[in-house]
Amino acid sequence: MRDGSISEIGVNSALALIEAAEPRNEIEGALALQMACTHIASMAILARFEGGFTTERRTGLFASAAARLMRTYVAQVEAFRRLRQGGSQFMRVEHVHVNEDGQAVIGNVRKDGSGAVSAPPASRKAIAPNGAA
Repeated sequence: MRDGSISEIGVNSALALIEAAEPRNEIEGALALQMACTHIASMAILARFEGGFTTERRTGLFASAAARLMRTYVAQVEAFRRLRQGGSQFMRVEHVHVNEDGQAVIGNVRKDGSGAVSAPPASRKAIAPNGAA
């Protein structure tokens, strides 16, 4: 592909990457296409090191361009993951105060799709009043 022509192997690898992503809609399809193009571009730049006919300045430019493309690819993969999973939200509780005659749940608590809050059975512990077990 050094002469600027389209490589059949390159096209097939891009199509394989897009197919492996299994896009569910047009947005995911467009993102999968961008991911494939970014990957092919970064690999093409890295392949230029193969010849060994580069100057120190060109080596730095190629390395910088390849690094930027690979960071972009990682960002695209993360965007694809967030798009698929809807982005997960995380809440960390640092301090809990349990008043007299109160109860608390200690452990990982997850909210299921019904709106009910549930904790895994092994992590459910009730705290008795006055610190008694």
